[in-house]
Amino acid sequence: MIDKIPGKMKAIVLPAYNGNMIKAIKSLELKEIPTPKPNIGQVLIKVDATTCNPSDLSFIQGSYGIKKELPVVPGFEGTGIVVQAGDDEISNNLMGKRVSFNAHVKLNGAWAEYTITNATQCIPVHLDIPVEQAACLLINPYTAYAMFELIKERKSKAFVMNAAMGQLAGMMRSLAIEAGIEVINIVRKKAQIEILKKKEVKYVLCSVDDDFLNKFSKLSKQLEAKIFIDAVSGELSGKMLELMPADSQLVLYGALTGENLSHIGAKDLIFYGKSVTGFNLINWFENTSKEKISEITAKLQGKILKGEIKTEIYKKVKLEDVRGSLIRYVVNMSAGKVIIEP
Repeated sequence: MIDKIPGKMKAIVLPAYNGNMIKAIKSLELKEIPTPKPNIGQVLIKVDATTCNPSDLSFIQGSYGIKKELPVVPGFEGTGIVVQAGDDEISNNLMGKRVSFNAHVKLNGAWAEYTITNATQCIPVHLDIPVEQAACLLINPYTAYAMFELIKERKSKAFVMNAAMGQLAGMMRSLAIEAGIEVINIVRKKAQIEILKKKEVKYVLCSVDDDFLNKFSKLSKQLEAKIFIDAVSGELSGKMLELMPADSQLVLYGALTGENLSHIGAKDLIFYGKSVTGFNLINWFENTSKEKISEITAKLQGKILKGEIKTEIYKKVKLEDVRGSLIRYVVNMSAGKVIIEP
């Protein structure tokens, strides 16, 4: 039975973008705002849990590819129950169902008791999947799956991946083991090498080592790694592509440095067949057939139920505790996700 929908709800509100991440987090306000109502093609979701991704942190700084009219509720993904639907078949079919969802690209996001999004941005989620895993289902698992498809399409024997301590990187390694593909893992702290080695990760390099580029050049050629999954961007990424074998491709899906991709040699592009492309999950969803998404959904949820894919959780918090918890998350993102339970 669906509870009565209140006229007002609690939400985390961003009053203004701020390029300083800590100041942006500290500016977040817990407010009571009107509960929204869905239009045709939309659903209202009672949020059980939502999370914070690097994309959310970029968003509140104003540096993400999506900007919304302020003030606004942040939060790009979550899980909950559809409690109200727009008057159309797709939306009505989701009534009462437990879903994982991507937030609406223009409206308030997921860090609230209720949120509205397009029905097409919702995926029914298996009841046996824990709520914290359902809250993290749509961004990292689907991104990992989609980018791994690119690796398989290029028939690369190995691939390069930075931000290797991250949640998405762990999922990529799981898919690589299953497919028998080697991974060159790049981390930014020397201590992280031992952490990954204890997890039996074979190839790990630290980007701050004095001889990093020399080691990377030898290893990428030795393993014939021809695709680079890049979450960092900046000058170093360009230098790494330059050192990779001919016909290599850099797939940029993030910019943790906040810098543009640079130092890409013209000769590499013209004479050695190297290339650069971007990956955006929203575009991928829009350009992938419903049948294919249903097939991928069944595979991913099956892997989560078996424990083959798992998001590490750092802490569960209420809306009142979001600011302090996010500041701690920024200091050590590799510890796991912050789960917000409104």
